[in-house]
Amino acid sequence: MIKTNNDEEEDLLDESWIKNFEKNDKQYEDFYKDNIYYVTINIIYVNKENNIEKINNEVFLMKNPNIISREEIIGIIKRNLTSNDEHSNRESNYSFLSMFKYNFYLNPEEMNIFLKTKDFDSYNSQFFTSLKDVDTIIFEKTINMFQDLNTLFIIFYEKDKNNIKNTNSPINKNNHTKKIYLRACNQKNKRTLRT
Repeated sequence: MIKTNNDEEEDLLDESWIKNFEKNDKQYEDFYKDNIYYVTINIIYVNKENNIEKINNEVFLMKNPNIISREEIIGIIKRNLTSNDEHSNRESNYSFLSMFKYNFYLNPEEMNIFLKTKDFDSYNSQFFTSLKDVDTIIFEKTINMFQDLNTLFIIFYEKDKNNIKNTNSPINKNNHTKKIYLRACNQKNKRTLRT
C-alpha cells in the first residue's frame, strides 16, 4: 500500500494530539493520586505531669510504597524509648503509649467541595485515625501536592523511676492509670487516653 500526502498529514495530526494531551496532562499531575514513598513521623514525649516535653520529627522513607511494616514500627518505638533533655543533661525513659495516623486520601473530584467547606472537623475525623495495635500501617494513595500532610504520630509517656526498677516483677504495686488529654487547637472537647 502506498502512502499519500494526506495519510502522512493524518499521522502527524494524530501524533500532535497525543503530544498536546501529554503536555496538558502534565500540568495537572500534582492533582492526581499517587503512591506514598515517605511519611513524616512525629515522636511526642509526655512527662509525668501530662505535659508535652519534646517533639522529634523525622522523615521515614518506605521500603514498599504506602506501607510501614510491623517490624519497622517496632524498630522506631524501640529506638525512641529513651530521650535526652538538652537543658538538664538527663536521660529519661519512656513507655510507648499510642499511635495515630493522618492520611489525606481525598479524591481529586472531591477537592472543590473540600475547599468550600467550613466543617473541616468531619474531614479531620475521616483522615485522623487512632491505631489500636502495633501492626503494619497502610497509607492510602494521596494527591501529589498533599503528600506532605501524611503523618504518623507516636506518643510516649515518661516512666516513673520506681517502676523502672521493678519492671521484672509480674505485679507492680506502683502501677497507676494516668489520663492524658489531647485537644485539637480549634476544639474544646477532650479525648482521654489511658496508660
